[in-house]
Amino acid sequence: MTSKRPKLTRNAKTGGLTQAGAEKISAVEGLVLSPRMRKLLAETKDQPPEERRQAIRAQFTRKSA
Repeated sequence: MTSKRPKLTRNAKTGGLTQAGAEKISAVEGLVLSPRMRKLLAETKDQPPEERRQAIRAQFTRKSA
């Protein structure tokens, strides 16, 4: 019996989704980054992912009085 599955020759690690690619996909769906978030992402571009996530979370957490 022959298998009807296609042979995958592409490595899953090649390519990857870049920020520019993600922005293009989002634009098609009608989603855009706010100027505030665009600035925050630009400022944290060279930081490790966890530090970037913390900076983003800090924008949305409520400050207790």
